Amino acid sequence: MASENSGKCPPQFVFEMIAAQCTRVFLTRDEEAEAVAGEFAESFEELYDTEALQNDLVQAIERLLVFIESVEIDDVDLLLMSYVWYTANYESLTVKRKKKALIGSPLKGRPRESNRVYATAKNFKTYTYAVGSKTAPPRPAEWEPTQEVEFETVFVRLFPEEFEKKEKEGK
Repeated sequence: MASENSGKCPPQFVFEMIAAQCTRVFLTRDEEAEAVAGEFAESFEELYDTEALQNDLVQAIERLLVFIESVEIDDVDLLLMSYVWYTANYESLTVKRKKKALIGSPLKGRPRESNRVYATAKNFKTYTYAVGSKTAPPRPAEWEPTQEVEFETVFVRLFPEEFEKKEKEGK
């Protein structure tokens, strides 16, 4: 499977969602960042080349935490979850994401961007300040990760517990 996905890394917005969820999980577990990042990288092996993913996720966790520590945030978990929602639904503060492309898939693997960790931290900061100044949309209270039908292949890996729960309730 790895050779089939060789050179096909997650698109930037998918990497940002993985990094935010990885940071959420890291903050709730008593595990090292490498272990959490490794778990997420492994879960995406079927979709993408994950050779550099674990290391980049560890760096992203560190950068996001440095920023989070530098500002006063009431609910870090809510902010990170809102960022996952925002990244899935918006390309920028004012542009909604086109989830159904005419040609190809927005989830299709792409060459690895060398600055993806920096871009993730920068975009997270921008979103955080925009939410604080009420110029970016916050996550709707009723939103659940299982509602992301178009990106289900990513969300099922980011939120396996929620999808398992939904499946049990559906039976």
